[in-house]
Amino acid sequence: MVFTYYIVPAGGHAGQELVSGSLYIGDIESAKRHVQTVTAHGVVAKPGLEVILQDGTGREIWRGPYLGGDHAG
Repeated sequence: MVFTYYIVPAGGHAGQELVSGSLYIGDIESAKRHVQTVTAHGVVAKPGLEVILQDGTGREIWRGPYLGGDHAG
């Protein structure tokens, strides 16, 4: 499955992205875990950042806290 993710300020939308990317991964649960801890150049994990996960059609399918790339998943 192909997913797109956006790291945004809490409550934000994809157009307010600090970082975006895409990934090819087997299922949505794995995608959720991965995008919460993806290393994002220039973005420091702090309260108030979220990750938006979209499916291949651009539909938001999940939103959760960004934990940062130094987090063990």
